[in-house]
Amino acid sequence: MASPLWIQRGFADEGFYHMRHVAARLQQVLLRRLNRHKASKCPPLFDRDWYLAEYPDVAQSRMDPWRHFLRHGVTQGRRANPLFDTFWYLENNPDVARSTINPLVHYWRHGALEGRDPHPNFSTSLYLSKYGDVANAGCNPLFHYLKWGCAEGRSIWPSTTGGNRSEAIDLLSGCAELNVPAALDDLLNCLRQAEATDIQDGQMLEKYSKLLSEAQEILKKRGMRAVVGAGVREVAGLLDPSNLGPSSNTSWVEDYRSIRSTFGDKVALASILRHLANAADGNLRQTACANPERRAARSVNSDFEYTYELIKEDGVVPSRRPRNDADYALEVPFSFGTKSRSESTIAIVLHCFYPDVLPDMLRYFEKIPRSADIFISTDTLEKCEEIRDICQSSWQKGTFEVRVFENRGRDIAPKFVGFRDVYARYELFLHAHSKRSPHGGEPLARWRDYLLENICGSQDIVESILTLFDDDSIGLVFPQHLFELRGILNWGYDYDLARDLLERVGVKLSKDMVLEFPSGSMFWGRSDAIRGLLDLELAFEDFPEEAGQIDGTLAHAIERSILFAVESAGFEWRKVVKRELYQKPETVLRVSSLLDLAKWRHFVFQPVLARPVSGVMPSERAIPETRAILTYPSRSERPRLNLLVPTVNPSQTFGGISTAIKVFGEIADALGYDRRIISTCAPIEAAAVERFSDYTLTPMGPSSDTTEWSLNDAFDRSRGRLDLRPFDIFVATAWWTARFAFDFNDIRRASGKTPPPVIYLIQDDEPNFYGWSSKWSLAEATYKRPDETIAIINSEELFASITERYRFSQSFCLPYQMNATIKQSLKANVRERTIIIYGRPSVTRNAFELVVDALFLWQQRNPSLAAQWSIVSLGEEYSRDWALPVQNFSVVGKASLQQYAEYLSTASVGISLMISPHPSYPPLEMAEAGLLTIANNFSHKKLEDRYGNILPVELMEPAAIAEKIETAIFQAEKELVGHVTFGGRGPSTTTVDWQVYDPIALADIYKSLRLDHAAPRTVTRQL
Repeated sequence: MASPLWIQRGFADEGFYHMRHVAARLQQVLLRRLNRHKASKCPPLFDRDWYLAEYPDVAQSRMDPWRHFLRHGVTQGRRANPLFDTFWYLENNPDVARSTINPLVHYWRHGALEGRDPHPNFSTSLYLSKYGDVANAGCNPLFHYLKWGCAEGRSIWPSTTGGNRSEAIDLLSGCAELNVPAALDDLLNCLRQAEATDIQDGQMLEKYSKLLSEAQEILKKRGMRAVVGAGVREVAGLLDPSNLGPSSNTSWVEDYRSIRSTFGDKVALASILRHLANAADGNLRQTACANPERRAARSVNSDFEYTYELIKEDGVVPSRRPRNDADYALEVPFSFGTKSRSESTIAIVLHCFYPDVLPDMLRYFEKIPRSADIFISTDTLEKCEEIRDICQSSWQKGTFEVRVFENRGRDIAPKFVGFRDVYARYELFLHAHSKRSPHGGEPLARWRDYLLENICGSQDIVESILTLFDDDSIGLVFPQHLFELRGILNWGYDYDLARDLLERVGVKLSKDMVLEFPSGSMFWGRSDAIRGLLDLELAFEDFPEEAGQIDGTLAHAIERSILFAVESAGFEWRKVVKRELYQKPETVLRVSSLLDLAKWRHFVFQPVLARPVSGVMPSERAIPETRAILTYPSRSERPRLNLLVPTVNPSQTFGGISTAIKVFGEIADALGYDRRIISTCAPIEAAAVERFSDYTLTPMGPSSDTTEWSLNDAFDRSRGRLDLRPFDIFVATAWWTARFAFDFNDIRRASGKTPPPVIYLIQDDEPNFYGWSSKWSLAEATYKRPDETIAIINSEELFASITERYRFSQSFCLPYQMNATIKQSLKANVRERTIIIYGRPSVTRNAFELVVDALFLWQQRNPSLAAQWSIVSLGEEYSRDWALPVQNFSVVGKASLQQYAEYLSTASVGISLMISPHPSYPPLEMAEAGLLTIANNFSHKKLEDRYGNILPVELMEPAAIAEKIETAIFQAEKELVGHVTFGGRGPSTTTVDWQVYDPIALADIYKSLRLDHAAPRTVTRQL
């Protein structure tokens, strides 16, 4: 078939191309006109009559009011109706302001659906949440109110956007006509619906419903955050622990509908709760600076400004810096009488390139209330003579010495190289220099005076700073940054130099770390705190010749490295500022007593060596249980034993976790130290709090860390940091918890501490849970830190398998023993035709599919006999349908120890498989209770050597397992069914040549380490 002519010609005809171009151009013009028509079409929200009455000049002009609004009204800030504030809408929605769309049209088409508010006195989301009929009808809330709602007497609420959020909350909490605020009233309705659909434990919902019913009183006394920001988020975590339906801060009604249709009622309800909690956090962000004590509940990830791009276009390396409203400093002078307890002489190390400013600087130093020797460097003999003359006539507080050095390294090289010998003779020093910044123009002209005013501005200021050094852990005190510099506090061109320098100090630098440093390099310090930099023995030749450089030199790199070196030596730092000198006074913290110094420590001291954020690594997103737990150095010197465990909730606690809790308690009793349990993978439920009633449920810190027995919920990694004491001992119970424990030790080691080894409770060969994969690699890596690990390995079989392949500093075997409660609850009963299986479909190594397949094959081969036998699944709850077409099958799920003992006392046959070298306790418990037990061999595991009534499975496939079931049933019919029996034949005795776990012996090891690793520096007073 011949091709059409236009294909044969291949579009070569120029007329054809011209026609296509004209058609495309015409289409563009028509579409543009159509869009303009749509954009210029008057939305129902525009009130023509009101506009003309409100603006008489428009009426007099006889211009169409909508056209006037389009052409002039928007730019003039005129309102389209009583509740649409044009300027306010643009100010609070900068994306709309940057676009070309008319703001009223935007709200009509998009804004209301996105939850945006049109006026400071009208909340879109609260109107929709209170009036479900409006939301269900899909009606624009403002249009509804103006057209019908106002006449019907419906209420409106102020916007929760921007600065009006707190006003909205105040109004909500004071609404006399409402029992609870509208949003919480809606929440209660959802909870009642949830109860009706039985989507959560009834008692739990009843408890939280009662709590929220009292919200009005709580709001009046403690504010919105007390209910929404904490309690509501806790309920959300219970309903949706996996966070499947995170809510946005906009369009939460639409989110609810979408999430409900996708994930169901439970997750949708959690999304509402999280939206309300986010609303509370929004208010918190507005007021956190004014009330810093509330900041601790804010997401730690939100306190920094950072970009992951590697370098800027100009080659500058960007830094992670605290946000302006999250960067705190202590106010000096302190507002209480201060007097340092030390009278030791201070060394003032001063680089004086400009001798003409020296008299002014000496007047500042005269305010130091104790003797001070001054060491001055300069670059020429002429300047040296001038400086000597000035000091001879003006300096009376101590000795002075002037040295001449070549002009390299600005003030940094003279301080760290030229006067290296000075620091050994003085405990404290003051660094200063005759700073001028000619490259900075007028904004930096006051920099020198700003720095000196903040560190030597008065005798009271100096006394306040010296009082800080009464705490032996304080290594450096420096002024808050000059505000004009805050936008350029980055690594500049100094990162590579700083990285190489700090590597020699023992610090592994990362761009991801927080960059904090004494900009301007004037500060008070403790000589021991900078010893790491002094010991590098730098020389003047290491610094480039002076050429007016403003960045990219070793001196600039040292300035940015100082705090890293201070922290690596085991010290802390503080920032100070005079309130009237700093443009953000809300971040200046008033110090009225010594107690305030401890109170404000968490805000001012943000360690540069600490990991700044959690959950950003690709592996953390792919393997969420590995999300880092952020830490904060505790000032408590008391030793503490810590249990890192995936969950403590009774409904989620199986054999391994029960064993971990038991072992932890035994070691803690033997040590007599403080103790802490940290749940890493599940929010702590009320039942767990009741179970551990001796413990205090403690939120993620940082805190004063004084609780002796604490229970910490670390599930939400973004909500705070975990207090980390110098002698915290960690008991790891799963491979990712071991990663946390090793990370905690690495953090303390980087900060100059000597952490104790990790106690690693190994209860299975965990790497092989995952096959060859990232998880396998990460899990196995935790077995390869031998010098940092004391291993407790659960069961003789697993001990033999693990110690054959891995080495630890010490290894203890935890022999199998039947749980005492189970043993005491066993009774002599008539054995019935019951098979109990250990059924955990979620745990692949328990081979659930093979077990039910084998049961199916056995039943089909022996229908008459099988009809007489019932099958009971213990372990975890799941749908009965998962076992179909197996008959006579019931799912009990997680049973209490007493219920479990009852089944062990009456059943005749047990089945429990474990595809790992660990025997697992259920088959051993079944056998010890007297059941004919089907279990599998693996590696070193031969369970028939323990109990003669265990029938080993050699070939792990359904037909072979079915044959073992048939053998067991045949034997049970002859020996057990209808007979009264109590227990089995008893375990075979085995001789072992390894060290058996003994909590007292283990405690003695750590008590000895505690004595050996006691901190050489005694903190005489903690502030």
